[in-house]
Amino acid sequence: MKNSKNVLFVLIALFYCTLTVKAQGLDEETETITGVFEGFDGEHFNFNYTTEDDEEDVMLFAKANPEVLEKFNLSNSKYVGKVFNVTYISEIETELDDDGDEQEYTVRTIIDLELSN
Repeated sequence: MKNSKNVLFVLIALFYCTLTVKAQGLDEETETITGVFEGFDGEHFNFNYTTEDDEEDVMLFAKANPEVLEKFNLSNSKYVGKVFNVTYISEIETELDDDGDEQEYTVRTIIDLELSN
């Protein structure tokens, strides 16, 4: 009887952990670009990159995982002008504007960063 209660508890705990991981978006699809780090403007990490149409563009990242920032202190100007492979996720967030209407916007989070050769 005691064993069956333990097994039930473990199964419930595993189920809860699985739901929590999915809710945190850890199973989201990642994307990668190669871009030149242009700096941190106080809100965004800015990278210049070439689009699929061979046009220059800038991609802004509002967030970066703590592990990324431990590896590369992007608030330091030492990395400006360096080429990186940037792996990130995009999430759609909403907020209310001044009129009370919902506005959607994309928030990109850097989840991995490697210096490109």
